[in-house]
Amino acid sequence: MRRRPQDKNAPRKPPTAFMLYVKQRRLQSEQLASLAFGERNRILGSEWSNLPADQKAGFFNEAKELRDKYTQLLAEYKKSDAYKDWLASAGSTEMQKTKARGKHKLDPISGSVQPDCKIPIFTHEFLEYNRLREVVLRQLKKQAVQLEEETALLSKHVDNLVNAEAKTKSQLQAYQEQLDNEEQLLKRLQKELVAVLGEIVLPHTTVNDPNSKGTERITETSVESFLSQLGQLHKSKQHMDVVNKVIQALNSAIAKKVLKLLI
Repeated sequence: MRRRPQDKNAPRKPPTAFMLYVKQRRLQSEQLASLAFGERNRILGSEWSNLPADQKAGFFNEAKELRDKYTQLLAEYKKSDAYKDWLASAGSTEMQKTKARGKHKLDPISGSVQPDCKIPIFTHEFLEYNRLREVVLRQLKKQAVQLEEETALLSKHVDNLVNAEAKTKSQLQAYQEQLDNEEQLLKRLQKELVAVLGEIVLPHTTVNDPNSKGTERITETSVESFLSQLGQLHKSKQHMDVVNKVIQALNSAIAKKVLKLLI
């Protein structure tokens, strides 16, 4: 397939992100700029493949801006008379070449076509570019394998997290059940203490004023306060008759299994 004649007046095609990177690196490094075309592009192709995505983004953005600008300029150029003149000239030239090729094909004397064109795909630049693309392709395949391995590791990590979450939920459920059981036992003990000690009136004193007067009866909501006051009386040796009465009531309830302290 023949290449279409080039329009020298048309806007120049914009460089790709990779070519922008190549240009920048050549300006940054004299050593790279001095290398042969193939060696330089092989090195830069490897660098580009390993370049992080955030660093590539700047080149892609610049390439997009240049491509958008080129598209706009090309659209404006195609409306110009210069483009129409070139189109007419290119069409005429192509028609002449087609006729010439047809004449060669119908040559009854030689029976062969005389080549009259150059094949650009066999140029040194194209071969070097093709080798560069192969290097980039190998790098991309390598990255694809690495990404697959990372994906497998992440999947395993996710599975471990799911298992850990399930285990944690199971432990929380077990702790909650144990807590609920303890609360039920505490409520039962409070009810049993109220039933056993409900008739006992406990003198209420304070540490600052042992002679203060007051009484307290045990209820389900005041069990802790009642037992705390009982402990103060026992420690101060005051109202020992009441303290002994409480002790006797508790011993009797335990003996009759009305009060179940052992679970």
